[in-house]
Formats: sequence, C-alpha cells, structure tokens
Amino acid sequence: MATTAAEVKSPPSDALWVCVSAHQLAIQEIGKFAVMEQNKKHHWELAFNTVYEAWKMTLAANYGNLFLLHLTALKNGVLVNYQAVVWVQAEGHCGPEPNTLVSFKELVL
Repeated sequence: MATTAAEVKSPPSDALWVCVSAHQLAIQEIGKFAVMEQNKKHHWELAFNTVYEAWKMTLAANYGNLFLLHLTALKNGVLVNYQAVVWVQAEGHCGPEPNTLVSFKELVL
C-alpha cells in the first residue's frame, strides 16, 4: 500500500524524531541497505539512487537508533520515491543483525 506525500512530507509529529542531514555518507549507506533488503525479501529489482530526507530516533540504552528515510530508487527505469524505516543496532547489542529493515513503502507524490 502506498503512502501519500501529504501523510509523511513533514517529520513525524512524535517529538522523539530528530531531522538529520540526508547527505551524510552513513545515511546514504543506510538507504542502500534498505533497498538491498527490500530487493532480497520481496525479489524486487530496485536500484538505489539517493536519500533526500532523514530523521533519527534514539532508542533506549544499548538498542541503537531508528532511521526514517525518504529515498529514491529506480524501478523498471523510473525514479520512484520510497519511505524506509531501518533499525541500526548499537554496538554490542545481541540482535541477529546490525541493521534491520522495519518497513519500506512507496510514496505517492
């Protein structure tokens, strides 16, 4: 199910989300991870382009951060907007993977 831009264009109303620079290399890498995971889980063939908006929520001690990303990826040769949420676990956390794709949706602008 697609999410409209009006639903997500501004940061989430929850005060725990903080805007971060989408141009940081680490944020772009998290975006690439989200697209790769979506491709793996659903047998898609998206090609990552860029993250253009990003927010971070710091979780409880030793759990890491959630990142809410607005990104673009090529789908069948067309640039499409997506929203991804990725959990980046803190170092030393006992989770199975350092990063986990929580959600991935198409944005309808």
